[in-house]
Amino acid sequence: MFALKCIGNSIKLRLPVESRIFQCITSSVASCSTKNHDQGGVINISLIGKPGSGKGTYGKLLSKFLGCPLVIMGDVLRDHVVKGTDIGMKIAQCQREGKLADDELVVKALQTHLQDTLSHYDKSEEITFVPFGYILDGFPRTLQQAEYLFMDSTHWPKRFEISFAVNIDVPDEICITKMLGRRRCKVCNESYNVADVNTSNGFVMPPKLPLPYPCQYCNMDQDWETRIDDTKDVMVRRLAEYHDKSLPVTNFFKDRDKLVTFTPFKGIADMQILQDLVIRRSTCEGRKNKE
Repeated sequence: MFALKCIGNSIKLRLPVESRIFQCITSSVASCSTKNHDQGGVINISLIGKPGSGKGTYGKLLSKFLGCPLVIMGDVLRDHVVKGTDIGMKIAQCQREGKLADDELVVKALQTHLQDTLSHYDKSEEITFVPFGYILDGFPRTLQQAEYLFMDSTHWPKRFEISFAVNIDVPDEICITKMLGRRRCKVCNESYNVADVNTSNGFVMPPKLPLPYPCQYCNMDQDWETRIDDTKDVMVRRLAEYHDKSLPVTNFFKDRDKLVTFTPFKGIADMQILQDLVIRRSTCEGRKNKE
């Protein structure tokens, strides 16, 4: 009860009580995570949602808040290709042929990456408690990929198992507006968004612009560029593909009672709500692990 009471207080006291929140989670999951990391015990989170829903932005902020790495599936695949691994060469061949890498290959790429970058889990003598393992962005995208995550430990290590998924729930039309508003500055190497969302159903997301604005180092008209695939036709096609292939992933987690839904009516201004949702659910998962 202490953990829930403490987390309840955190909603009122907001960010200044972060340390107390983590003490609460520690009391809930530490006993199982310190005994044997190979048997699980850490909290691993998957961020899912439509293209343009803001998974990358929320993932970075959540990663910083929780103190765990953000694993972006696109970066994982590119890293394999750049390093010329066996998996990377197969992925590169698929790219040359204009094909999508099959699910099994993508899963192997992710598992190898996690084993390399999160190998400190195995050093249980050096680490007394690791409450959060990793946040996954961009995976799973298909039902078959999701099923891989819950196979027996010979296929997917227990310590990498997804504890729950967070669905970033944003309407299609807002995703399109936000994607069309994306900009990247060639001078500052920063990402911005010029879209100003204010809808009748409560979504208020002001533009993300440099401060002070206008920027004294760059020229918006000359230095800000859009991604080559940020066109309305491409976005409509990507959203259609999401509803066809990725929406079943949401139902997959929902059917297993492993889904948390976050609707960011005010964009990143609602980040505290997402943090509270994740902390509450993580506490519940920690208690399950103790049992």
